[in-house]
Amino acid sequence: MKYIVKYMFAVCALLFAAGAATAQTAVTTNGVGVSDIEMERSGGRLNVGMTLDMSNLKVRSNKSLRITPVVTDGNEMMQLPSVMIDGRRREIQHERMRDGELSTSTLYVRRYNRKPQTMQYDYNVNFEPWMRNSQLILREEWCSCHDEALSEEFVTVAELRQPAPRVNTTPRMAYATPPADASAARRQETAAIYFPVNKSEINPSFMDNTQGLDNLRKIFADGKGANSVRLMGYASPEGPYAFNEALAAKRAEAVKQYLNSNNLGSGVNVTTDSSPANWDAVKELLSETCINDYRKIIAIIDDPSIKPADKNAEIRRRHPVEYNFMLSTWYPRLRVTDVTVDAPSRRPNVDEAKRMLRDDPSQLSLADIYMIALTYEKGSKEWNDIIILAVDTYPQSPEARVNAANVSMANGNYAKAAAYLQGVPSTMPEAMNSRGILAMSQGNYDEAMSLFRQAQQAGVSEATYNISLLRELMQLGK
Repeated sequence: MKYIVKYMFAVCALLFAAGAATAQTAVTTNGVGVSDIEMERSGGRLNVGMTLDMSNLKVRSNKSLRITPVVTDGNEMMQLPSVMIDGRRREIQHERMRDGELSTSTLYVRRYNRKPQTMQYDYNVNFEPWMRNSQLILREEWCSCHDEALSEEFVTVAELRQPAPRVNTTPRMAYATPPADASAARRQETAAIYFPVNKSEINPSFMDNTQGLDNLRKIFADGKGANSVRLMGYASPEGPYAFNEALAAKRAEAVKQYLNSNNLGSGVNVTTDSSPANWDAVKELLSETCINDYRKIIAIIDDPSIKPADKNAEIRRRHPVEYNFMLSTWYPRLRVTDVTVDAPSRRPNVDEAKRMLRDDPSQLSLADIYMIALTYEKGSKEWNDIIILAVDTYPQSPEARVNAANVSMANGNYAKAAAYLQGVPSTMPEAMNSRGILAMSQGNYDEAMSLFRQAQQAGVSEATYNISLLRELMQLGK
């Protein structure tokens, strides 16, 4: 009888080095030698190969020895195609059956007793995550003429110990950009121009006028111009009332002429007003000092029975010591024209914003704070600190809360992230992505995938990466 070997299954011999388990030799219970054993992952496939040496095996004419490779991790199991080693009569029987009933998942081979005889076994299957730590077991069964198993033995021939693949499980955060805010820290600009006693001409070197005039030039030098300018001239209360009225008006007019002659605020509506005595300023100064009898002096100022022209003389008469202090210390600063410029709002530049951030973050809009954050690398300590500062300053802002949630998750604080996300609209695309990351961290993969897909459809590019990452994790069974 001729030697017949029929391969009734696909054979694959694509072998690579990574993740392979190899044993040199093994011997089954019935004396079948097993050598060149390979159990190896190659991409998404598991390759199993071995050489079976039947030289010491004796098979009776009416019997068959079935050897079935089995891959198992103790819980999961996958049975590979069997090798049926036939005696002479059993080979004839199987030969007759081959056209209709012969198993297509079995390799049939005739054993020639007392003769050297080997065969090569190669097969591959889809790799499953549980196979990372598995064994290759050979199950031996002596079979009767009806292929019924008469006995059963097992031998372990190889083990695969492959570490779990290193997957970058860090999702990508989608930070929300706050809406553009045209508001500025400075909505009004002010300056003060002082005058010598009884004078209405501007002296640039008098008192703080150098700084005051410089402030005026800066207000109109930023290219934004002004919406309106209001000039309020004052005189100190000690002079004749009528004289002070005229003097205060002249001081306001002097500043107006200065603006015109220096092309400051051209085309801007400039209004002038005046008062012969700035009693409101006097009361404010009195309230902030420990001057004796300050309440009595304020009472004189507020007394409607005392004519405005007589109030100064009345204070001097009743409280001479305090009056002399006021005259020498406070009154020079009452000889002034106050300038109030309503300028178009403007956002501070980065350097200005950083100074304001240190001094008083509430002066900045959320957009300004985010502008500062973008000068640092995302995920850096500076970035994280500013993002948290933003939500502390604007706790109701959805953008600030989403960004703070992202920083919290990046630092492993998922509970805090969940708290930040409470109250954030579910339709906000960046929030969908953040909630997806939170769900993924909790093992809620189906929920995470749904949220990532919604974020992706809303245009969040980070969600596309997170979908790919999540699919890989799900494939690995994590």
